[in-house]
Amino acid sequence: MKTYRTLFCGALCGLALGASAEEWLPGPWTARIELGGNIPENPSLTLLDGPVTGGDELDLSAGVQFNAAIGYRLQPWLILEGEFGISGNDINAVGNWTYPDSFMNQFSMMMNLVMERPEGVVRPFAGIGAGGVVSSLTFGEYYFYGYNEADGEGTDFVGAAQAFGGVRFQLAENMNLGVTYRALFVDDQKWKVHWWNGADFKIGVNSMLIHSINLSFSVNF
Repeated sequence: MKTYRTLFCGALCGLALGASAEEWLPGPWTARIELGGNIPENPSLTLLDGPVTGGDELDLSAGVQFNAAIGYRLQPWLILEGEFGISGNDINAVGNWTYPDSFMNQFSMMMNLVMERPEGVVRPFAGIGAGGVVSSLTFGEYYFYGYNEADGEGTDFVGAAQAFGGVRFQLAENMNLGVTYRALFVDDQKWKVHWWNGADFKIGVNSMLIHSINLSFSVNF
């Protein structure tokens, strides 16, 4: 009888220890959000209602950056994730031409592979991704009986790739706070800008690189 009690107690202790150990393993799913700023490298102009060969640039200001992603752990240290990002930048000038209230907005859709240290208070990570970017240029606004719309607007969709890395700090069992540096490479872009009066013109740029630094919050589940 003592032998059965010993085995029974041992089995219960084993299950309890196993459940306790499993609770500390990261869940197979991950989710994160990031918020910060970006600094674009001004791309060279290729079109401004005709070919441009004088080395003029699309002059952009530093802007804001937001990213969100959800992923699945293929291995404890390897994550496959889908990510979207939103950025916005003021346009200071298009070559020698300026227009008030001009902006470039970009919406990125990426698939990433991320390697990270799955355990410990400090968790460094690095990743690469590929996908596409929907971008828009808007110039000014006009107002008509309370309705406002850009004076001119054009959109484009091109391929993109990125590399990123940083470090996460464990806040709780399945929560992390971290910092991410990201370099987003966007392919050559060309926008056909439709103007409010029915006219249109084309703006084109070479490939561009956008640097961003973001504060991130992530969870495992």
